[in-house]
Order: sequence, then C-alpha cells, then structure tokens
Amino acid sequence: MRIEGGNELREIVPAQEVVYGKEDIAELENASIKVQNVYDKALAMLRRYLPQLVSSGPDDHNSTCTQSITNQGVFQKWIQGPKGWKCIGYEWQTDVDPNSEQAYLPNAQLQSMILQIMIWSQFEKIILLHPFLGQEAFYNKEELETISSYFVPTYMSVTPLIELGKPYKKHKTRVPIYQELISAPSLLIQSEGIPLKGTWMTGVYINQANFQGIGPYIKNSNGCRTFMEALIN
Repeated sequence: MRIEGGNELREIVPAQEVVYGKEDIAELENASIKVQNVYDKALAMLRRYLPQLVSSGPDDHNSTCTQSITNQGVFQKWIQGPKGWKCIGYEWQTDVDPNSEQAYLPNAQLQSMILQIMIWSQFEKIILLHPFLGQEAFYNKEELETISSYFVPTYMSVTPLIELGKPYKKHKTRVPIYQELISAPSLLIQSEGIPLKGTWMTGVYINQANFQGIGPYIKNSNGCRTFMEALIN
C-alpha cells in the first residue's frame, strides 16, 4: 500500500486487500477502453478548437499535436455506485506501472473536467435534437451507450443538477465545475495500527489503448489517496 497526497508519496506495508469479482474486472476492462475511446474523440475536437486548453502528455504541456491520450499512460478514476460503475475523470501519467511513483500534469484535473463537461453536453444535445436533425451525430450508437452507462453529468453551472434534484460536488479547479456526486462505498482499514477511513475508489491503468490493471485506493476528505492490493475472487 502507498499513501499519496499533494506532492508526497510514501510506501507503507500492505494492510488490507480489496476484493473484486471476476465480472467486475471483466466489465472494467471492457468499459475502460470504450470510455477512453470517447475521451480520445472528444480530445481531438478540443485540440482542434481550443488547443490552448490541451496538454498532449507528460513531456509537452502546450503542444497541439493530434496524438491521442492513450499514447500516454492514463489513470482513470472509477466508482462502483448504486447504479453500477461510473468513471468520474482521468489523469495522465508518466508511468502506468501500479508499483511505480506516478507523475501528474499540473492541469490534468481541469482538462479532465473540461472533457467531462464537453462530452456530457454533446450527449445531452444529441439525445434531445438528433431525432429532429436527421444528421449523423458526433458520437455513434455504441459511444452514446458508453456515455449513458459510464459517464457522470458534469457542468460549469450548478443549476442543471439542482433542477434534476441530484446531489453534486464542486471541484477545486480554477473555474467552477460541478459534477453529480456518486455515492462511493466507505472503507475503514488498519495500517500499522493506524485507522484509515475514506471512500473506496478504483483506479484503472490504460496504456496504448490497452487495459493494464486496476489500483484500488481509499480517498479521504483531504484528497489523500491510500492505495491497496486488489484481490480477484
């Protein structure tokens, strides 16, 4: 297990395993690739029209090249909520080995949230207007099903979430970003005699458009992550 918070990351002795069913891993493997394909497609559009908001990877914070984000290491963040698995965002990484220290882009969360907003906005408009427009939509049927199943409503205004009566969280980014709050399971574990409490999150490692495994972790109220071992049952 390792604890990560801010710029600090330290190794500690494994304290507890988190159990996943084989069906969970199969779904995450399949869904994470589909989700990444949607991210790639949206990012290509973002690069075209708003290149100043896009970083191409860990080695180039300002490039506007058309390289997909799956050419870099990606760490997707998943929650198993009441309505199944949901992806709430991603981070770029310089190394996708779960046992290696990870480096994150400084604007990765903002860019991830901008993509979430863009994807969800497009999804809502396509669902609402496509039957009347008769034109080919930006996302195909499979991609729309992926967004509906695994993405989370995300906006720059809290109004839509309030109108829908959905719980929400405000992300700590430079611009106000609001996302539906997905209820994550709570965990309490012991590490070296110290109780650690937080919400159970599941990281999914993607590299070169391939599923590389999962990295379960507890996230506390301060955003500190405690990574754990995954046991497949």
